[in-house]
Amino acid sequence: MKLNRFYPNISILKYNLSMKQITLFCFALLLISGNWPCNAQANKQAEATSTVSAKVEIYYFHFTRRCATCLSVEENAGKAVESLYADKVKKGEYSFKGINLDDDSSKSIAEKLGIGGQTLLVVSGDKKIDITDKGFMNAHDLEKMKEEIKKAVELALKG
Repeated sequence: MKLNRFYPNISILKYNLSMKQITLFCFALLLISGNWPCNAQANKQAEATSTVSAKVEIYYFHFTRRCATCLSVEENAGKAVESLYADKVKKGEYSFKGINLDDDSSKSIAEKLGIGGQTLLVVSGDKKIDITDKGFMNAHDLEKMKEEIKKAVELALKG
């Protein structure tokens, strides 16, 4: 007995057997892949608990000529670091620095970090988190600036 005119060489018996195999294969694949997200979540939680305290530097690279928003980014980022991490700033573990890219003395740090323009950067060891876009979006909102800097510091400290 032929299945239809489009598949004349496949009998109904062969077709049913292959559909059962395909169905079982898809079901097995679904069961196996269902365990992956759970394991990934467990790994992320384990990574989050292994955060180690280290030296953190927050830099705001800018040029001499700046607009009101640029000035506000520097002011609010500095305030955010001071209020979030006051004890660590006093100990010298965390710092905030505004760096003028037009000064010759800033060229070495800019080259070391690969900076060529206005940038708000969180650095811990060899990890660099660029939050320039978030810094400018929240330039006039100190609370949101605090949130973004806190997220970036936590991300930079993850091992």
